[in-house]
Amino acid sequence: MQLGGPRTDQPAPTNVAEAITTGAATLGHRPAVTVLHRQARYEQSGASLVNWAAKGAHLLELDHLVGPGATVRLLAPPCWTSASVALATWWLGGTVALTAGEPAEVSIGHPSQIGAQEAGHPDLLLGDGLDGAPAPDDLTATPTGILAWTHEAQPLPDHPPTAQAHGDLPALRTASRTWSQAELLSVAGALGEGTLGIEAGTTDHLTALAAVSLRPLLTGHATVVLRGVPRGAAAAERVRTWI
Repeated sequence: MQLGGPRTDQPAPTNVAEAITTGAATLGHRPAVTVLHRQARYEQSGASLVNWAAKGAHLLELDHLVGPGATVRLLAPPCWTSASVALATWWLGGTVALTAGEPAEVSIGHPSQIGAQEAGHPDLLLGDGLDGAPAPDDLTATPTGILAWTHEAQPLPDHPPTAQAHGDLPALRTASRTWSQAELLSVAGALGEGTLGIEAGTTDHLTALAAVSLRPLLTGHATVVLRGVPRGAAAAERVRTWI
């Protein structure tokens, strides 16, 4: 039997800070994001994801001056580390930009994006494993000197940052438009309950990011990401819906 689900005795969150607070309590130590990558399975609980988001928020605020109106450029496939970056940014009232080459206070990338047209040289690098650092064989084509996101965030406190709790704050920007926090919560909530599966090659970056970051907090159900493995590898995850 799969546990989880939103608490019906509380009003729906109107901003990301509320979603993080209520979602962390709902999920606790149950899975939020599971990544199946090569021969490995990596899982982050709701509590762990929120802790990393808090650490990341302090890193963004202290080292990169991210706050309301600031932009964090995020060029990475859906994974638990990209989810933690997004939540950290939104917690502070910043905007995540999914467009390469856009001016930003800080650029955060993934080894799979290094060398992509206009991706540039990120300031911080994401990985897929339990520690969030890039695997050694992912770094062969990566320029030296790029810091790992989790290595920089790990020493920082995991208590909540000073939240910017306004649903109308711009939260995510693509080449076509900008979504507010409230609009992103609507997108994530509409993905439904039950375990959701994502193939990392999806081109729907908006939905994928909402699925790994906000959806588990809103629904109490995990999102499973496949990176380089077929859907059959997720048989034990009991995926109800794929995107």
